[in-house]
Amino acid sequence: MANNLAVVVDAAVGIYSTNPTAYLSALARVPKFTRQHLDAAIAQRRLIRARTMRYSVYTSSPELLRLSVAATRSLAMKVNPWRKRLEGRYDALASAVDEVLEAGPLAGAEIRKIVDPDRELGDLFSVLLGLLGADCRIVRATNEGGWRSNRLTYARWSQWVGDEPLPAEAEAQLDLARRYVAAYGPVTESDLRWWTGWTAKQSKAAAAQVDLSRSGNAIELLDGLRLLPVWDVLMVAYQDRSRIFNSELAPFIYDRFGNATSVVYDRGSIVGVWDLGKSDDPLHLHVVPLVKWPKRRWLALEEQAQRIARLIGTEAVRISEVDQPVDLTQAKRNRFLAPLTGTT
Repeated sequence: MANNLAVVVDAAVGIYSTNPTAYLSALARVPKFTRQHLDAAIAQRRLIRARTMRYSVYTSSPELLRLSVAATRSLAMKVNPWRKRLEGRYDALASAVDEVLEAGPLAGAEIRKIVDPDRELGDLFSVLLGLLGADCRIVRATNEGGWRSNRLTYARWSQWVGDEPLPAEAEAQLDLARRYVAAYGPVTESDLRWWTGWTAKQSKAAAAQVDLSRSGNAIELLDGLRLLPVWDVLMVAYQDRSRIFNSELAPFIYDRFGNATSVVYDRGSIVGVWDLGKSDDPLHLHVVPLVKWPKRRWLALEEQAQRIARLIGTEAVRISEVDQPVDLTQAKRNRFLAPLTGTT
């Protein structure tokens, strides 16, 4: 299983699709992973990007995607200020986008040139694409940029996922809860609610039918020391994170909005914070230990830095130790993206 990307991704119940997180989360779990593995899996529709848990965009197999979309439909369809701003125009715009994508995937900028040539929608155009995804009209397809880029194309849902009806919501929620426990258990009902974004009623109903005390196997995918990126799925798997780090370290790992920064994971615990920086050549990583590090850990860190270098095709790697971590709860918004260098 270890080198089967699609199987590993589903064993983790999906990975965040934002780049470079998607590449780095896969690298942390698949020993011989390359960028081409993920790009090919997306292009061949063996993995698909869509909004699911907590309305975040996950990458998963078509089967898991359909299940998780069905299980989180009530969250995605909830009437919010964005939907209200498009009220009365949404159906016509949705039909226009659907027609544009008939011939195949297109970049968002290309869609906009046809659907909104005068840019009259302003920031509502991005909202429109998000709502179309939530409504199972489109999916995020291939990436037109580099490994850090999120210049994605969009495709019709029917062309990339198919027209088969989604499972019933209650059935899907039970199945998704079982998969979550099988990956991250033992968990609590509060963990389940946090991870899915469900209401208390939905979480309670699913939890009542699942053995939350069961031990999961997703952590087994992380063998030894690994460099986990921002928004890695392990870091958003629990509301109670005391099992993977001392609560006193939380301000250095999560900002006040709940965003998780890049962390050094070693044998079941978070032991440091790292920063990818902006440079690819040379690759320059900054690291700050959160606990005392033995020499073994530094050697393992260097090995993982070399894996990232091979991933992006560079040979020059630098690692700089930083004296003090940053309190992300007091830092400016989005500092979690680059906690040690401050670049975003």
